[in-house]
Amino acid sequence: MTTLTLAFTNQTLATAGIKLRLSHKGLAAVSKVAMFAKALEFCQKNTQARDDVISILAHYKDQPEMVFVEQSPKGQPMLDAPPAHNNMDSPPPRQQRSVAQSKPVQQSTVNQSAPARTVAHPNAPEAEHQQPAGGQQPDSEKRNFVGHHVYGKQSALYFAYDETRGGDATIAVDGAMSVATRQYNWNQKLRIQITRSDLPSVAAVMFGLLPKVELSNYGADNTKRLLIENQNKNYFVNMSAKDHHQIAVPISASDVYEIRALFLAQLMKNRPEIGVEGVLTNLKCHAAMLKQGVQ
Repeated sequence: MTTLTLAFTNQTLATAGIKLRLSHKGLAAVSKVAMFAKALEFCQKNTQARDDVISILAHYKDQPEMVFVEQSPKGQPMLDAPPAHNNMDSPPPRQQRSVAQSKPVQQSTVNQSAPARTVAHPNAPEAEHQQPAGGQQPDSEKRNFVGHHVYGKQSALYFAYDETRGGDATIAVDGAMSVATRQYNWNQKLRIQITRSDLPSVAAVMFGLLPKVELSNYGADNTKRLLIENQNKNYFVNMSAKDHHQIAVPISASDVYEIRALFLAQLMKNRPEIGVEGVLTNLKCHAAMLKQGVQ
């Protein structure tokens, strides 16, 4: 799909069972999102694509002049249901974390060879998502768990929406070792919650603006480490920590597409006032500064 018309777009949304509609201004905004046209093309037959469309439209929920509910009075906020999980697996309920992470220090590292190709299989981790300070969230404020799994021969990863104790939107990465064919030990997973200050740097790598990023000094004992590297044909992720097996998983282009969308959505939650275009422009400037050695 190259050029989207308002009539075609809204008709496609209706056929896909999505209650949201776009105005001319809204169509102009979402058309700038690289994944929107492709997601719209397949949203009638593919649940993942439908969820992506809803996620993109949801960013404009406070702008009824751009996105509105079908047959609703002008100015009414969006009431459409939030998107379902981005992957076949659903993580179990959150468990409260007792120790806050230390502020990491970003470092450079040498290239590493990618391990064997990913073998995908729905075997969900028992994801542990941090609760904000103050205890359990009220029912009205509970967050939807959205994430994406990547499975390798020796280990697997789970990228998911998360929230810091300070209430910032971020991404958590879980890693687990294989214990049998297509079976992973999620009960002894290694988990790293990316800080808000490091989130743009990791996102810049996922968007191809930086070649790699390494986060270190994470965790209560400052031994957790996360490396994400763009190796052109695929991405490579390496996680390690004291007294834990090293986790190494290659990520294919299709998986990177899903993970990239997670990062974009979380960045927009932290700065919704600048919109998608503003976030992407800000991300490019951030990457340029890092290339010049400005931390």
